[in-house]
Amino acid sequence: MGSQSGGGAQYYADNYRDYQRQNSDRKLRFYMALLDRWVQPGSRIFELGSGLGLFLEKAAAHYKCAACEPNSYGAEMSRARVPNAVVHEGSFDCIPTEHTLRAVVAWDVLEHIPDLDRALDTIYSRIESGGFLIAVVPVYDTVLGPITQLLDRDPTHLWKLSRNGWLTRLRSHGFEIADWGGIIRKLVGRRYYFHVTWPQFFLRRCSSAIYFVGRTVS
Repeated sequence: MGSQSGGGAQYYADNYRDYQRQNSDRKLRFYMALLDRWVQPGSRIFELGSGLGLFLEKAAAHYKCAACEPNSYGAEMSRARVPNAVVHEGSFDCIPTEHTLRAVVAWDVLEHIPDLDRALDTIYSRIESGGFLIAVVPVYDTVLGPITQLLDRDPTHLWKLSRNGWLTRLRSHGFEIADWGGIIRKLVGRRYYFHVTWPQFFLRRCSSAIYFVGRTVS
C-alpha cells in the first residue's frame, strides 16, 4: 500500500507520515470486502507491495497469504506484523510460480512500478485461470484531476493515467474487467480520513482513484 524501493523508513516519513490514518480501518474494511466478494476465504493470495503490513495482517486471518515489498523497512515491518506470512523484499518478480494463486492484490502500488507492462504480464501468468488482479490506483482525469495532481507529492508515482487508461491497459494484457468503481479519499487536517465509495453512478465519472477487478481468462 503505497510502496517504493529504497529509502527505508525515511520514504514513509517523507511521503506518508500519517500512514496509519491514511490506511484507516474503514479503508481496510473496504479492501477486505472487495477481496471477499471475489475470492473464497482460504484461497491463496499474494499482496504486491505490502507497505507496513496493515492489510496483510487482516487478510492473513482468512486467506493463505504471501507478499512482497520493495522497501526494506516496509518488508521488515510486514514480517513483524504477520510472522506466519512469507514477505519477500522485492517487487513483482517475487510472485511465486510454484503455487497456484487465486488472486494478486495491489493497493496503490501499480502506479509505482517502472516496467508496468512486464509487471501486468507477470501477474497475469501467475494467477490461475479465472483468478483475479484486484487493485486500487489514483487517477488524474475529470474535474478532480488537477486537484489530485496538485496534492500528489509522491515522486515515485510514475504512472498518472486516466481511469480509461488503466482499464484499457489491463485489457491489452489479457484481463477481463469484472468490476470497477470510483473512490474519493483524503486525509483532512491530519486527523480525519475520508474514504467515499458511493454513489457509484457519480464516482465512476468523478473520483480521485479507482478500484478494479481484472479476471484472467483461459
